[in-house]
Amino acid sequence: MSDMNENKRISLDAAAGLSYMSKENAHFSKKGDFPALTHTVHGEVTEYDRVWLHRVFPFDLEEEFISVQTKDGDEIGIIRDLSDFDEETREILRGEMERKYFVPVIKRIITLKERRGFSYWKVETDIGETELSLQDTYKSITRVGGDRAFVTDISGNRFEIESLDGLDRRSRKKLELYL
Repeated sequence: MSDMNENKRISLDAAAGLSYMSKENAHFSKKGDFPALTHTVHGEVTEYDRVWLHRVFPFDLEEEFISVQTKDGDEIGIIRDLSDFDEETREILRGEMERKYFVPVIKRIITLKERRGFSYWKVETDIGETELSLQDTYKSITRVGGDRAFVTDISGNRFEIESLDGLDRRSRKKLELYL
């Protein structure tokens, strides 16, 4: 009986249908402004004119566990670590990740007003001043790790507050009601 069970054992990766990508089985290139992929699995080569990259939890591992997907959201495979690839490939993948996960950092809240269930913010970010609108402000602010927060506006744009305690006193006072 134990011999039969041992023959049926498969890895957790195989059971979950995970396919890891490495420089041996995946070649990324630029096609226009976007990443393209030539992927080899069991000797079969598949070409993708455009692939989408998504961080797999946890997001803090910016260059590890990156899901590579088709336009329909079907997963092709997972990159364990960008350091597994050559510098040219890493630059292609980093560029795409920076584009996708572009998140300005809020340095100061200049004004914050609320009217009819919306809040209107004028903020100073690491890339300049901007204005944003939030619907249901309480739900639009997500605290992460205690002192860090993300703000999502009505258009789906994300902004980061690296340290709530690091904000100036006036900015913190304007934000306290919503935390």
